[in-house]
Amino acid sequence: MNASNFPWVILVPRIPDIRELFHLDAKERLDFQMEVDFLLEGMSKVYEAHKMNTASLGNLVPQLHTHIIVRYKNDDAWPSPVWSFGNMVKYTEDESKVQIDKLKNLVDDYRQGENNE
Repeated sequence: MNASNFPWVILVPRIPDIRELFHLDAKERLDFQMEVDFLLEGMSKVYEAHKMNTASLGNLVPQLHTHIIVRYKNDDAWPSPVWSFGNMVKYTEDESKVQIDKLKNLVDDYRQGENNE
């Protein structure tokens, strides 16, 4: 998510046209939950979070997806939900590259773990 106020990713299962968690079979559901958990823990460490937020909404975008958001006691919306914060600040191009690299490293770590099992 391009909101520098909050480190934020949106995780989408690699399965087209899935709208709900219960549409996934047991293995797909477990895989998705493991990916969410990995990003929650990894982002918490990388960004030294006070609290991690997750949400799986889908009123406007029906494809199943989960928001993973890093929160701090001093962030722009604390203690309210980020949804109610109206002044999202986009990353600069350089900031965006730095944040994307951090997240790519986490994904690479996850994929290496998958291949070593």
